[in-house]
Amino acid sequence: MSTTYLKEYGTDLSNRLIGSELRNRIVTSAKAGDKQIIDFEGVRTLSESFSDELFAVIVEEIGYEWFRNNLKLVNLTTEIRRTILQTVQDREKLSS
Repeated sequence: MSTTYLKEYGTDLSNRLIGSELRNRIVTSAKAGDKQIIDFEGVRTLSESFSDELFAVIVEEIGYEWFRNNLKLVNLTTEIRRTILQTVQDREKLSS
């Protein structure tokens, strides 16, 4: 298992491009058999656009089951957890 420390990208994550780049790197590693831990320690805020690119796109393109089996999110605040859940739900609504 490899760990991505999101605080390396800042304490307030809002850049859609960085979210997309991280998603591509994390998914590539996980598909190669290296399950991923995504550590939010030190992250204060997470924008909906960053969350959408990093998490909701994975759920939409690969599936929720794959997400749960290959990615582990740790050290989330309640607010960050809500943001992730909301962006995944919003993307699912758009896809329906």
